Amino acid sequence: MRVAVLTLTRDRLQYSKHCFATLADNSGVSYDHYVLDQGSTDGTVEWLCDTFYDDQLILLEENVGINRGLNLLLDELVDPSEYDVLVKIDNDCELLQPYTLRDVCRLTLAGNALLSPTVLGLNNPPATIGEFDIDGEPIDEKHVIGGIFLAAPATMFQAGYRHPEDAPLHGSDDWNLSLAWRKRGGRVGYVRRLNVYHYETTDGQHQRYPDYFARTLAEGKPSL
Repeated sequence: MRVAVLTLTRDRLQYSKHCFATLADNSGVSYDHYVLDQGSTDGTVEWLCDTFYDDQLILLEENVGINRGLNLLLDELVDPSEYDVLVKIDNDCELLQPYTLRDVCRLTLAGNALLSPTVLGLNNPPATIGEFDIDGEPIDEKHVIGGIFLAAPATMFQAGYRHPEDAPLHGSDDWNLSLAWRKRGGRVGYVRRLNVYHYETTDGQHQRYPDYFARTLAEGKPSL
C-alpha cells in the first residue's frame, strides 16, 4: 500500500514538531510526506528545510489558501498515480494510537470511502447521520469529514479531481471533496475505533495562538 500524506503549514512551529512526531510514531506504514508552507515567519521554514528533502516541500511567501495549496502539491510534487491513498493531515493533528495511518488507509481502500479517525477536541464535530461497516469495522457515517485527517483513494485524484480555487481561503476543501465523493456514490465517515486529537482542543488553540486565529478569522476560517 502506497501512501502520501499532504500537510499545509503556516506558523505554529511547536504544533508541527509535536504532531509530525506523533504521525511518525503511530503510522504503522511507510508514507511519503509532502508539505506546503504559506509564508511562516516563526522558524517553521527553517525547521522544514532541516527536516524534509527539497522534493517534499513547497515554500511560499504568502497564504494562498487551502484549496490552492493542496492543488499546488498535487500538480507540482505529488503524482497520484504513484499512490493508493492520499491523506491530508493538518499540523495540529495528534496521533496517539499505534497503526492509525495504516488502519485508516487500509479501510479506505477496502471500503472505497473517505475516512478519518474519530477526531476529539473539536468544539463542533460533524454530525453522525448513520453507520456502516468495512470488514467488520464500525464506521460513523458523516455528510462531511474535516481536513484534520482525511484519507481518500488516490483514484479520485487520478481521475482529475482538483480543489476549486474560487472557494474561500479556508474551510471548503473538505466539504467540496466529501460532496464530490458522495455524488459518485462513495461513503464518508469516522472510524469509530480510532481516535486522533485536535491538539490542545479548539479552545486551547485559541488560548495559545490568539493572533493566529484572529488572522484566519479575518480571512474567513470557521472555528471547529
